[in-house]
Amino acid sequence: MAKFLLKRFASLVLVIIGVTMLVFLATYYLPSDPARAAAGPSATNEQVEAKRVELGLDKPIYVQYLEYMKGLLRLDMGTSFKTKQPVAQEISSRLSATLELTAVSLIVFFVLALILGSVAALKRGGVLDGMIRFFSVAGMAVPPYWLALIFQYVFYYRLQWLPAGYRLPVGTMPPEPVTGFYLLDSAFAGDWALLLQAARHLLLPVLSLVLGYCGITTRMMRTQLLQELRQDYIRTARSKGLPEHTVIRRHAMKNAISPILTLLGMQAGGMIGGTVLIEKIFSWPGLGSYALDAIASLDLMVVAGITLTMAVIFILINLLVDISYVLIDPRVRLS
Repeated sequence: MAKFLLKRFASLVLVIIGVTMLVFLATYYLPSDPARAAAGPSATNEQVEAKRVELGLDKPIYVQYLEYMKGLLRLDMGTSFKTKQPVAQEISSRLSATLELTAVSLIVFFVLALILGSVAALKRGGVLDGMIRFFSVAGMAVPPYWLALIFQYVFYYRLQWLPAGYRLPVGTMPPEPVTGFYLLDSAFAGDWALLLQAARHLLLPVLSLVLGYCGITTRMMRTQLLQELRQDYIRTARSKGLPEHTVIRRHAMKNAISPILTLLGMQAGGMIGGTVLIEKIFSWPGLGSYALDAIASLDLMVVAGITLTMAVIFILINLLVDISYVLIDPRVRLS
């Protein structure tokens, strides 16, 4: 396992370096002028040129990249043109909101896909199988942001059952920060009423993300479990008199989950990207809504910082998926 982790971390570092190059080049070659954006719309040409020198934009591209990398090693992502605050500070103040939304969505997504896919496989050809397959296809066809708008209209504007946005009701004091996740921090503080409020505010954004991405994983889980149930080792286990629930849970399910983990890593990228619009719709104070505001104001340092942060989160999620894959399936060789 140690050798496996070393290899993965080494490749992770190379991938992150590659991502920084892509983010830097994308920012460098954008048609907008970061010096003019930083100087302000009313700045004169002389002021813009002075700002260009101040930001180091007059230097060769490789020098700018090296300076950018030196800053990243110090956790310095530059300064926001709009707020004049350090980008790393702005991102850190919003990161926990996005991480909580993404983490809860991934957990619910994984559990729901496993349950629905397993039920569809075990009830193959039945009414439940047909209903699950229908809703899986419908979920794949409907974009998450459209689901978010529908949920907001139905459950807030029409039924008044759930809040329309924000992490907590307006005016409510958040829990003492421990993890930055309101669900966990409320539980640690023993404030169950606040925990319930945080869960209610999470429900619609999480459902919008989960139902939009759950369909393909549910169908794949159904297919994988059906394939495993036809294998010789399953017939052997049944012939030995093992209870059906043991055969399914300890043998078929365990082997069917492995390919799902790979898909989970890929779906995580879609979910992280999906949070951008979901956060904006639900006024969620995370990186997604901040990214849209930065794009609208041409705050390129913020856009680059958020892009890099989300890419690193995606890479780390896939590292965890690789480790889980090895732990669940002993047939996988670490080499």
